[in-house]
Amino acid sequence: MIRVSPIQGTISVIIGVVILAGILLFVRCDMLIMIVLSGSMTPLMLPGDVIIVAPTDPDQVRVGDVIVFQHPGQDDRMVITHRVTGIDADTGLYSTKGDANSAPDRFSVSKGDIIGRPIFLIPFIGFASEMKKQVILLMVILPSLMLALLETRKLTHGPHAARRLSRESPVPKGQIFSIRYSRLFFLSSVVLALFLLLTVPSLSGIQTYGSFSGSSVPQNGCITVEGRGLVPEAYLICTPGVGGVPVYGIVQPGETVSIPISGTEPECTVARLPYVLPVFWFVGLAGLNPYLPVLALAILPGAFLTLVLHPLWAEKKFVKLRRKRRLVDRVLEN
Repeated sequence: MIRVSPIQGTISVIIGVVILAGILLFVRCDMLIMIVLSGSMTPLMLPGDVIIVAPTDPDQVRVGDVIVFQHPGQDDRMVITHRVTGIDADTGLYSTKGDANSAPDRFSVSKGDIIGRPIFLIPFIGFASEMKKQVILLMVILPSLMLALLETRKLTHGPHAARRLSRESPVPKGQIFSIRYSRLFFLSSVVLALFLLLTVPSLSGIQTYGSFSGSSVPQNGCITVEGRGLVPEAYLICTPGVGGVPVYGIVQPGETVSIPISGTEPECTVARLPYVLPVFWFVGLAGLNPYLPVLALAILPGAFLTLVLHPLWAEKKFVKLRRKRRLVDRVLEN
C-alpha cells in the first residue's frame, strides 16, 4: 500500500521541474515555434505539424541538414524549411530542396538568411491555428464556464456540506493506494505484447549490408525494402546517401522499393519502423541507433498506457486515521 499524498506531491514536483526546465531552456536558447504549412518536406514533416527551431551557427551547417531560413529577396514573413543539398565553397551560398519536391529550389540561401534548425516536432497541433474559433470555444470558454459553475456551487453549498460531513464523519480519514500486482503484471504483459507484435515485422526486416556483415550489397547497387506487417513502414538507410542527403521513405504493406546506394560504405543498415510515429522522430532515433526506434515503440507506449489504466490495478482505500494509524504505518513500512 502507498500513501496518496506523497505520490501526488512527488508527481507534481517532477512535472513542475520538467516544465520549468523546458521554459528556461526555451527562453535562454532563443528557440522559436513554427507551424508547417506546406507538404514540401513530406513525410518528414506534415502540414499542421509544429516544429521547435533552435538557432544554429551557419558555419556548422552541413549537406543533408534541414534548416529554417527566410526566402531570399522576399518578405521576412516568408519562412521555408528545406534540406541543404549543396554548399558553394567560393560564395558560401547554400543550395536547398524540399524532400518531397522533384526539383531543387531556384534560389540560393546565404548565411544571413538562416534562422536555425528544427530540433523537435509535435504532430498535428498546428491545425489549431486554422480553427481558432472552435479552439477558443472548446478549450477556453466551455472549461471556464464549467469551472465558474463548480465554484459557484461550492460557494453556495460549501458551508452546509462541510457541517454535514463533520457530523457524519467526525474522525478524519486518510487515503492510500492498494496495488494489485497480479492485475498489474497481467495488464502490462498484454499491452507490451500488443506493441511487440506490432514491431516484430520491422524488427525482423532490419538488415545490415557490407564487408563486416553477413550479406553484401547486390551487384546492381540497390537495396530492396519490402513492406511487411499490416501497417505502412518508415525506412531509413543509415549511411550517408548521395551528397550526404539521407535516404528514407514510406513503404506500404506488400510493396517493394528499390533504393540505390553508393556501395562504397563499409557497412549499411536499413532501419525500419511501423508508420505510427512521426518520421521526424524515427529519423532522429535511427540516426543514433537503427534498433532504437523499434525498441522505443515496443516499450514506451505500452508503459505509458499501463500507467494511464492505473484504475484497473490500483485501488483507493480510505482508513480512519485515529483508529488505524498504527496499522497503516506498519503496512507501509513492510
